[in-house]
Amino acid sequence: MSSPSLSRRAAAGFLGVAVASGVLLSAGSAQAAISPGRVQLCAQGNYAAYLVFNTAAQDQQGASTATVSAGSCQTFDIVNYGGGRQTGISVIGKYNTSSGTFYVDGLNVNPTSGGWKLFAKGTTANAGAGAYLEIEAAPRS
Repeated sequence: MSSPSLSRRAAAGFLGVAVASGVLLSAGSAQAAISPGRVQLCAQGNYAAYLVFNTAAQDQQGASTATVSAGSCQTFDIVNYGGGRQTGISVIGKYNTSSGTFYVDGLNVNPTSGGWKLFAKGTTANAGAGAYLEIEAAPRS
């Protein structure tokens, strides 16, 4: 059984409201393995990707994760900046033919609530404009 997901490109307006209000974006049995306070990045496009954590207000020095190779997944702890603040998670893609990077997309999350699964998809074509992000949220109880 496949789990549903929400394409950032298809529903960007809805996503901002949904994430800000804590609305469940999608849930599936595969997602249950992602623990609260954790995020899994799957690089499913033709490029490697990594995450950068910051506060939602972008007022701290960003913390980067290891690079996830194209075709693989890796799970990371979400940085908790304390004070009840949301954590901003930016997905950064790496070009195949240079050492350059590009912004794929991002979201703000409660760092202690349900886990997240992020799928970096698409291609590096047209300076990364063909890249996009799909998000699965852990089931809420």
